[in-house]
Amino acid sequence: MEEQFSAEELQELERQLSCPSGEFGIEVAERMNETNIGMTLSTMDYLDIGNHQSVLELGHGNCAHLPQLLGLAEGVSYAGLEISETMFEAAKTINHSFSADFRLYDGVSIPHEDEAFDRLMSVNSIYFWEQPDVLMKEIERVLKPGGLCVLTYAEKDFMKDLPFVGTKFKLFGAEEIKQLVASCDLVIQGFESGQDQMEDKLGVTGNRSYSMVKLRKT
Repeated sequence: MEEQFSAEELQELERQLSCPSGEFGIEVAERMNETNIGMTLSTMDYLDIGNHQSVLELGHGNCAHLPQLLGLAEGVSYAGLEISETMFEAAKTINHSFSADFRLYDGVSIPHEDEAFDRLMSVNSIYFWEQPDVLMKEIERVLKPGGLCVLTYAEKDFMKDLPFVGTKFKLFGAEEIKQLVASCDLVIQGFESGQDQMEDKLGVTGNRSYSMVKLRKT
């Protein structure tokens, strides 16, 4: 696999995964949506979205999953944040017929008021958080008391040998998550493990192990 792709090609793929841009970024995002949809749907289910609740997503990609999310309960409102302008524009285009609040942000400060959301989710974006301790405190700030957050990530042991995983990735297992959550006042409610069959960004299929951690604001 590594012999078929140059170091420069692998570095560009890693860069696009961290912040998709341009036509290649759109292609990467479409592939990510296809390969991550199982993780995304599991995250939405684990989030326990109820009627008339507000949901914030960090790193929504092209957000092709929005119809499924809005269909989970009555009167759900959705807001999404992206660091990628390409993904921001793609999400608005794909979901033009739905009511959603898409915004660009700096990946550190969440541009919403205190206690604005009942639920918050992020799938496969935690690897690229530049200041994770700060962002965790921001997540705590914008959640309502009793609000839930679910962070979903492919397991460290699975990710570490993928050829496109380089210095832009910070990998996580349960211990790293516990250390991160200790930087804020959110409480871990539990971990759920999952596995899916995926085709990676280089066209190689395999079983992917992932985890979801559920956090509650007291």
